[in-house]
Amino acid sequence: MSSVIPVGMSQLKTAKSPSQLAVYGIGSCIILSMYDAARHVGGLAHIMLPDSSGMDKSNINTIKFADTAVPALIEAVLDEGALRVGLEAKIFGGSEMFPPTEDFTNTIGRDNTIAVKAALKKHNIPLKCEDTGGTHGRSIEFDLSNGVVKVYIVGEEVREL
Repeated sequence: MSSVIPVGMSQLKTAKSPSQLAVYGIGSCIILSMYDAARHVGGLAHIMLPDSSGMDKSNINTIKFADTAVPALIEAVLDEGALRVGLEAKIFGGSEMFPPTEDFTNTIGRDNTIAVKAALKKHNIPLKCEDTGGTHGRSIEFDLSNGVVKVYIVGEEVREL
């Protein structure tokens, strides 16, 4: 029987088949999955913000920011046994959960999505698919036996990506 490993905000977790990784209640954050299909090894990073510029890098949670979480997840799945040549990424989340006000434009979900895509491109990791944007929350379950990510949105059919 496989275990389900929850991944919290600003956390990174890796595992091998037959385990599953899961994130519940995703809003503007981006959940980045990486998977090596030949080795059935993968990981998730729960990314909150787009950029760590101006932050003291010695005193931050690197998983919190897109620019530092992407290389951290690459390193973690390689340490778990994946090969870089086999890695593929998928991203989920990036919703705009709260309407903008007259003096505030709400774009954190979009900004997170753009930042993660840029970091993946910088590190030459192909983005296989995404389920991002909109104004609704999501939950996901990542099956490491086959690389399928189930996306749950209240009131909608479950999607498998």
